[in-house]
Amino acid sequence: MPRIKEVLSLMRAFAPECDTEPGFDDNVGLLIGSEDCDTDTAVLCLDCTEKVIEEADSSGARLVISHHPAIFYGLKRVTDADPTGRMLLAAARKGISVYSAHTNLDFCDGGINDYVAALAGLTSTEPMELDGGVKVGRIGSIRERSVLDWAAELSETFGDRHITVIGDGAKRVRRAAVVNGGGGNMRFVSRAVESGADCYVTADVPHHVRLYAAESGLPLIIMQHYCMEAIYMGKLTALLENAAKKQGLAVRFIRSATERNPASSEVL
Repeated sequence: MPRIKEVLSLMRAFAPECDTEPGFDDNVGLLIGSEDCDTDTAVLCLDCTEKVIEEADSSGARLVISHHPAIFYGLKRVTDADPTGRMLLAAARKGISVYSAHTNLDFCDGGINDYVAALAGLTSTEPMELDGGVKVGRIGSIRERSVLDWAAELSETFGDRHITVIGDGAKRVRRAAVVNGGGGNMRFVSRAVESGADCYVTADVPHHVRLYAAESGLPLIIMQHYCMEAIYMGKLTALLENAAKKQGLAVRFIRSATERNPASSEVL
């Protein structure tokens, strides 16, 4: 049975931990447990929750690989009084290690941003920024259509029924920028404008950034963070399975069946 460190070498080769978004206080790598234990199964998820830990334990997995960091901000205590504490305690009790690959997986070649850009229909893509060797965001050409028509297509492709369009929905789009997940900051929107994008697609855009984009004449297509990124986990599962076979590692990778979109809601 392979060691966890052998399994994690596959992730590290694909998305090196050193290649995180510059200027962003990320937290990647092994965040819970030990690399010196054995496992023949790994569970992949967007967010590591107590339910995911239980799922991993039921499947015999001693390793969870998450996209979002299992520990993001500094903790002063770990108790069962909050969800993060319960997840951490459950992982420790059950002997399950948790590894997180965040912005290094977002922006590596073949990572989430490349996959989202391709699904969105972008071609001839290039980085929106090249910062410290890290290719941040993607910008490229798309078949001409209106912003609203494109938003409808994205809704179907990503299974997102809560897409928001800010700006001129009738504007024709030929060149567009995409940052998967939380790309709703002023830096990225400004860069999209400077790059000549006709539209910018991302998630998690606060009011002041929406206002800036509107005043700049840049339409926004705002998707749900979960919908933009969860779609990649199936692809990552297949990538790691193929890499394991090439290395002769007898390990199976399972996409979590228990996690759900925390922002899903009903329209009232």
